[in-house]
Amino acid sequence: MYLNSINTYRGIAILFIVSAHCYSISGIQLDNTLERVFANLMAGSTIHFIFISGFLFHHIFYRKQKTNSFFYAKVKRLLVPYSILSIGPILIKLQTKPEFWNAYLPLTGGGVVHDYIIPSFLYYITGAHLVAYWYIPFALCLFLMYPLHVKFIELKLSNQLIIVGVCYIIAILIHRPVNNLAILQSVFYFTPAYLLGILCSMNKTSIYAKLKGKEFIFFGAALVLAIVQALLGRYNNYQKLPFIYDGIDLVLLQKSVLCIFFMVFLYRYEGSRNRFIVLLASTSFGIYFIHSYVLYILTLLKTEFEVKINYNWPAYFLIWGTIVICSMLLALLMKKLFPKYAVYITGY
Repeated sequence: MYLNSINTYRGIAILFIVSAHCYSISGIQLDNTLERVFANLMAGSTIHFIFISGFLFHHIFYRKQKTNSFFYAKVKRLLVPYSILSIGPILIKLQTKPEFWNAYLPLTGGGVVHDYIIPSFLYYITGAHLVAYWYIPFALCLFLMYPLHVKFIELKLSNQLIIVGVCYIIAILIHRPVNNLAILQSVFYFTPAYLLGILCSMNKTSIYAKLKGKEFIFFGAALVLAIVQALLGRYNNYQKLPFIYDGIDLVLLQKSVLCIFFMVFLYRYEGSRNRFIVLLASTSFGIYFIHSYVLYILTLLKTEFEVKINYNWPAYFLIWGTIVICSMLLALLMKKLFPKYAVYITGY
C-alpha cells in the first residue's frame, strides 16, 4: 500500500514550491531565455501537490474505504494550523495595508465592521495575508468535493477520460485567478490535476509497466513547453479574470506531463530511500506553513539592514536552501516541544 516513490515525490514537490517564492527577495529579474525557462519549470509547482493529493485520495482513502474520514483528516491537518498561523499575519496586514481590499471590494462606512471584521474575514477565506496561504482555503473547498471524486472513481474509464479532458479545456482557458483570490476559479483550474492524480493511482500498474524507460519523453515535452512559454515572453503563472481570453495556459499542461514524469521516474527507486528527502516529505506540510514566515522575516531583515545583493542567482539558491532548512528545523522543533499538539500548529 505504501509507495516510497510518491512520498519522495512529495519531498521534491515542496522544494519546487518554496523555490517559486524566492525570486523577489533575491532580486532576480529573469532577463534572458534560460532564466525564464527555469522560472517556467518552477512556476505552478503547487500542481505537483494537487496531483499527489488526488493520487493518495484513491490510493489510501478510497482503497481503504476511509473516504468518510477523509475531510476530517484534512481539516485537522490544514484548517487548524492555517487558522492559528493566520492570526498574526492578518493583524499585521490590517495595520500595514488598510486599503488592500478597496481595489477588489470597496468597503465604505468605516468603523470596526468595515475596517477590521470584514477585511479579516476576506483575508481568512482567501489566504491573501501571507505568501502561499491561498492554497489552504482552496484545497479545503476541493477536498470538500470528495463525494464527487468518489463517483468519478466509480465511472468507466472512457467517461473518466472525457471528464478529465473537458476539465483541462476549461482550466487552460480560464487560468488561475488574479492574485489567487477567487477560490471557485482555483477549483476549476486545479481540478483536472487532482483528477489526473486519481486516474494515475487507479491505473498505476499499467502506467508503470507501459511507460518504464519512456518517462523522459514526458520530461522533454515539459521542457519544450517551458521553452515555448519563454519564447512567447511568458514566465511564471498565467493569472486573469475567468471570462477574458488570454491564450492557453501552458503551465498547467507542462506541470501535468511533469507529474507523469516524476511518478514513473521515481518508481525506479521505489526500494531506495534518501533520508533527507524522506524528512522533507514528512515535514512538507510544516514547511509549507512555516516557509512563508521565514521568507517574511528574511525580507524584513533585508529591508531593515538595507542589504544589497550583487550576485542574484547564488543568493537565490542560498536563500532557497535557507528557507527550506529553517522551515524544516522549526517544524521538527515544534514536534519535539509539543508532540501532541504540533500537528494543530504547523501541520506536522
